[in-house]
Amino acid sequence: MNEQLVAALAEAEEPFRTLVDDSGWVHASVEGLVLDLGRWWDAGSDLRLDQQSAYSVAASEAARTEGGVYVEGYLWRDGQAAPAAWCGVGEKVVYGPRADAYLGVPLSPRFCRRVQQRNGTAPVLMSRHPNLLPLLTRGLPPGAVLAGGRLGPRHR
Repeated sequence: MNEQLVAALAEAEEPFRTLVDDSGWVHASVEGLVLDLGRWWDAGSDLRLDQQSAYSVAASEAARTEGGVYVEGYLWRDGQAAPAAWCGVGEKVVYGPRADAYLGVPLSPRFCRRVQQRNGTAPVLMSRHPNLLPLLTRGLPPGAVLAGGRLGPRHR
């Protein structure tokens, strides 16, 4: 399933690759950002499921879970990639939607709050808000990405 998720994200990113190649952007798209910085996560045996896990609920779960991190990225479910958020601990998803594969970026609470307040959205990376453009052109600021998960397909 991991290969299918990577292939789907790479296909979505492909039309924008010239932005990286010709203009020096750090990430061509949100899909590219997740491929570059994302980490693999496994569903924990004690995974608490929510079919459509809300971004704000995943963030709340991460805040109240010991060792929890808020993760945004893509999951593979029912033969397609879907944007999502979950709470991870170590390499495990402990709260979020059930899926066959998870690839996401563990984000610091401080970075999340700053982006959410500026954009007025619960999702941080997945909001597709125009204010996210600098994150694609220049990359995420130092301290935005936390530890967790296993190294992803294009880990930098």
